[in-house]
Amino acid sequence: MAKPAKRARDTYHVGNLAPQLLAAARTLLEEVGPTKLSLRAVSERVGVSATAAYHHFQNRNELIGQLAAQGFSELARALQHAYNDGSGLDKLRAGSLAYLHFARSNPALYQLMFGPEFTEQTMIPALQRERLAAFGELKRMVADTLGQGPDSSEVRKASVAAWSYTHGLTSLVIHGLLPGSVESSDAHFVDRTIEGFAALVKQLRRNH
Repeated sequence: MAKPAKRARDTYHVGNLAPQLLAAARTLLEEVGPTKLSLRAVSERVGVSATAAYHHFQNRNELIGQLAAQGFSELARALQHAYNDGSGLDKLRAGSLAYLHFARSNPALYQLMFGPEFTEQTMIPALQRERLAAFGELKRMVADTLGQGPDSSEVRKASVAAWSYTHGLTSLVIHGLLPGSVESSDAHFVDRTIEGFAALVKQLRRNH
């Protein structure tokens, strides 16, 4: 008689269970959103016991914190790859396109990363580190554009402004709150809004 196939819970290797759990959590996040994401649901998706999952993640907060940290790490790499030696506007455009493309490709993960699930008190160290790393990539672009050190006051202010613009535009687009946001390309929205900013700044300088 042939032996029955072993269940996943009988065959998983402890050393690679954590990545499997994170991968399953990411899939479930896109399917059901963050409110229904739990260690029990993730362990059932992988085919292991909840007890096995708790060996790798102490609680739900650690699981979603690691998931959000993964998202910020990927966002930082996307900004790194987008970096170029063009003008300031070229850098802003490339960074904004990379940012928007990442969010469009991972809408549920993006919303988790910037959602209300985390506070300064509940944010795990890995998430804090990866958030700062992603912001650091944006600061690098701004610092190069302004020709100043990354810790200068002007760079810090400009970096917050650049992130506010990019995050605001991205949130409006992925929520479908801008006309044509479904049909239009990312480049269309980035180019249009940068042109609008340039016109606004030009007019403000005239009136100053």
